[in-house]
Amino acid sequence: MRCLKLALALLLISSPAFADRKAADACAAGLPENSAAIYNAAIGQIGPGVDNKAIVKGITQDMVAAGKLSMLSAKSVAQAAGECLKKMKD
Repeated sequence: MRCLKLALALLLISSPAFADRKAADACAAGLPENSAAIYNAAIGQIGPGVDNKAIVKGITQDMVAAGKLSMLSAKSVAQAAGECLKKMKD
């Protein structure tokens, strides 16, 4: 019974996060391939007290270093992913 109460409490506390995640995911559904890759890599790391820009920047830099993304398009690709990630509220 104690576990059930805890699970219910966690569900109620995290409900607003689910709504924000849905909005972010809906936004990401329309992203180009490289922006979607950044979004998917970052979404699990985004949260309160975290430097979200640093997360996106690090992922983008890794993609450039791996040859998956050109330096010329990196900024615009990362910004598109960032717009969707902003829908996740702190």
